[in-house]
Amino acid sequence: MRRGTCTIIAVSIVIAYVGPAAMAEAVYIDDKRTFQVTGKFQTRASVKLQDPEGFSLPTDLAVGNMMQWRNLALITIEHDLDELAYDLDILYPLKALKISASYRIVGRFLYDAVYDVGPQAFQDTKDRDKENIHSFSHQYDLWECYLDLSRGPAFVRIGKQILAWGETDVFRLLDAINPLDNTFGGSFEDLDDRRIPLWMLRGTYDLGGLGPITSLMIEGFWVPGPWDARVAPIAPAGTPYSAPLPAETFQFARYTYPDKSMSSSRWGVRFNAQISRANITLAHYKTYPDTPATHTVLLREVPILLDTNDVVGVVSYEPIQITGGSLSFWERSTDAVIRAEVAYFWDEPVFIPEANSATLYGPGIPLPPDLADEIGLDQIPVDPKSGWLPKKNFLRYMIGFDKNIWIRALNRKNTFMISAQYFGSWVQDFDDRMRLGMPLYPDKDRFPTIYELEQIFTFGTGTSYLNGALSPNFSLGYDVRGAFLIGARVSYIWGPLRFGLSYSAIEGNFTSFGILRDRDQLSFIFSYLLN
Repeated sequence: MRRGTCTIIAVSIVIAYVGPAAMAEAVYIDDKRTFQVTGKFQTRASVKLQDPEGFSLPTDLAVGNMMQWRNLALITIEHDLDELAYDLDILYPLKALKISASYRIVGRFLYDAVYDVGPQAFQDTKDRDKENIHSFSHQYDLWECYLDLSRGPAFVRIGKQILAWGETDVFRLLDAINPLDNTFGGSFEDLDDRRIPLWMLRGTYDLGGLGPITSLMIEGFWVPGPWDARVAPIAPAGTPYSAPLPAETFQFARYTYPDKSMSSSRWGVRFNAQISRANITLAHYKTYPDTPATHTVLLREVPILLDTNDVVGVVSYEPIQITGGSLSFWERSTDAVIRAEVAYFWDEPVFIPEANSATLYGPGIPLPPDLADEIGLDQIPVDPKSGWLPKKNFLRYMIGFDKNIWIRALNRKNTFMISAQYFGSWVQDFDDRMRLGMPLYPDKDRFPTIYELEQIFTFGTGTSYLNGALSPNFSLGYDVRGAFLIGARVSYIWGPLRFGLSYSAIEGNFTSFGILRDRDQLSFIFSYLLN
């Protein structure tokens, strides 16, 4: 990833916003419109609506303070090569083999200005860690870059791309191939805006019909480890969406990432069948979780005097494999689309304090108070055993429906889209010592419990007014253990301009997404589309 100053982004946004209305149309290079340039330019300012509690950082960022000012530019180039195959000798093999070809390139430019012009708390965060915060807030990326080749029933896409499987919204089951970037808003951001493209080889083949199956397709992907071994990034400490952990928790942490070797490769295969009105998928793939695993390591075999280099927290990304399937169909009597998905997660790391942090929780020799305060430990462990990573199998599933309904009292011209989902998660060989690896507010020695069966409901609705120009939307997530995720947004379209106002909040208990319950925010969004 290349990073630098904000100059290019700022200039791009200014040009787009003040440009003539004619620029709202995509730019075509040729008369046949096989080569086009489109763009999206957006600025987003978010204001905090809740005082921080517990370990939310920065701890002195009060209500009314700006917590994000993100400026984003996406420049897209798309080119259909079929016409060129008749004119350029170098592309003649495509014509001779009757192969259709096209490519897509997306440049992404991002600048979060809150660390330069925002509240003093964020400027202090930048001063403490200038290089890391600069790299985080200034990002210039070749976001997508891939070539499409197709001939008959065969299709191949090679390059940096996003691949989404499954039928779920908000939370992912089979759709966990690409890592998520949760550093700029987490669950407050749309899922489609958080996926990180990977350098990947993907192919599909349409096998045609077979008996009651009107269409059967096989699809596979491979992300070679030497090409791309990236995982979900961790928000730097002190940024508004960083994990709610005490500052000293990973003061001496060591981060380990998948190396660029073949053993780090992601891969997967799925079968997709169309039977009458039903779409059925069976899939198996290897990937990496978005949340890293943590455990402690005792570096010295038998410590005599413990210092800060003897015990370190290790933050690592462990590969997992996922097997599952999905189903979607239109149900005639209710005129609704029914969706379902199930996935079995093999050997997923879990957090059991007595296991992951054996050196911190085992019996030991008391330390002098001054040394105990300095290193955050009350005793030297007698048992030199290090912490380890216990793993469990999880069965996760979802059932949902989507339906358009009329509510004439609220909208006489357009329907409301209603979407509801139920998510469940069951742990095989459940251990009642399992915990969520985030300390409870404000007690760093206790962790939220995890149940053998976890359940979450989601609900969303939206409609449009003024011939589609004005669109209000509302969403709600509810963890049955008492946490609520609330989102409300209204957007207005005026030619190439988009104006948006978004409210995001989490309330209730400190569990699942409730760990971000003090991040409530109001966002003002202004976009310009070149398409």
